[in-house]
Amino acid sequence: MSASLTFPVAAARKDEVQAEKAATESKLSAAESKADELESEKNALLGEIDSLDQSLVQTMAQIEILNGEISDKESAIEDTKQKLEDAQAEKDKQYASMKKRIQYLYENGGSNAWAQMILESGSITDMFDKAEYTEKMYQYDRDELQKMKDVVTEVTQLGEQLTQEKAELEDMKQAQEEQQSSLQTQMDQKKAEASDYETQIANVQAQAQEYKNLIEQQNAELKKIQEEEAKAAEEARKAAEKAAAEKAAAEKAAKEKAAKEQAAAEAKAAEEKAAAESTKAEQTSTKSEDTTDNSNNNVSEDTTDNSSNSASEDTTDNSSNSASEDTTDNSNVSEDTSNDDASNDTTNDASNDTSDNDSNYSEDVSDDSSSTTDNSSSSTSSATGEAVVAYASQFIGNPYVYGGNSLTNGIDCSGFVQQVFAHFGYSLPRVSDAQAGAGRGISYSESRAGDIIVYSGHVAILTGDGGIVHASNSAPYPQGGIKYSSNALYRPYIAIRRIVE
Repeated sequence: MSASLTFPVAAARKDEVQAEKAATESKLSAAESKADELESEKNALLGEIDSLDQSLVQTMAQIEILNGEISDKESAIEDTKQKLEDAQAEKDKQYASMKKRIQYLYENGGSNAWAQMILESGSITDMFDKAEYTEKMYQYDRDELQKMKDVVTEVTQLGEQLTQEKAELEDMKQAQEEQQSSLQTQMDQKKAEASDYETQIANVQAQAQEYKNLIEQQNAELKKIQEEEAKAAEEARKAAEKAAAEKAAAEKAAKEKAAKEQAAAEAKAAEEKAAAESTKAEQTSTKSEDTTDNSNNNVSEDTTDNSSNSASEDTTDNSSNSASEDTTDNSNVSEDTSNDDASNDTTNDASNDTSDNDSNYSEDVSDDSSSTTDNSSSSTSSATGEAVVAYASQFIGNPYVYGGNSLTNGIDCSGFVQQVFAHFGYSLPRVSDAQAGAGRGISYSESRAGDIIVYSGHVAILTGDGGIVHASNSAPYPQGGIKYSSNALYRPYIAIRRIVE
């Protein structure tokens, strides 16, 4: 009674835990997906940060280059200023020399001094030489003055150009510095976002770990329930065996008691009959010798007849007992009770009946056991479930391929179960975790051929004889591939589901 009450309670609690576990696994899947999503976004953000960092490095390098170019321009400007000052000084010097020559001529007669110097020449050649010299001096002063003007103009223009170029470089530097500041701001913002992503990811991962811990606890509870179910089933089996043995012993004792009582009754009847015959013999002893002899002969004949009749009746009774063994055990007792002819025959009949009854009891127990086995087989399997197993077994020896969908060329465990049931018109999810929620949940003691058994990360079809047919692993058959395994409980299971009712 205790075991029979335990099964429904354990099955209900197991269904409840399995439902809780399925919900937890769904939450875990959502948390892991969220963590993956955040990780992806974080990686994209880190990529942006790397790109910004590279741009920032390039910008800083450009600023350094611009600083060098500005420094070179400043040096060039300083050189140009020095050249301008030198050119201006040379111009002033040339201008001062020319002023002195003009002053000298003016002080010595002005333009007449030139004419006088030419007229005072000793010869025409000397005159032309002096005239040419005077012209050259004049031209020299003009050329030198113009040259100095040109130098001053060129240096001034160069200084203005360098100053303008410096200004342009400084504008470029300012633009690069602004870009650097902008990039730095963006990178700081991105780093802050990345840090926030890390916090979010850490929180989601912590939540996922909590779900994993909860799933481990639920798996442990499911395992405990399974062990309790197995223990209760074993206790129920032992109790049934004990009850059957006690019943058999009681029936045997009752039959032996009845046989002994019957034997005692028959012995008593024989004694009474013998006593009656003895009394009768004493009463006839006073008769003549011939009469006595005839009487003795008659008694002898009667005894012989009685023995023959008893033997005949025993044969009939034994035949009747053999014919009625499978219908009722008590018929032997009733038939044997009717034989009261002689004490020896009665004793033999009782002995035979006891032996027959024992034999009948043994055969009845065997028949009952056989009948029980047949009923159990018919209650734990169905033609449809056996058809599922038969169809699945056709593919034994074919390869295992993770993610595969071909029953002949390669398939994995959940795909195998999905396609086998699809052949019979049942639509199952593709992955084993989802298949743990398909159909109706049952206990292992209730399982039969065609039910599915779901382990952690694996699923198989129960064959009804304690074994499974499944796509096991990628090793070559018979170590792997689609194969039959004789022990369905070779590892803890998560759920057993009935698809075919």
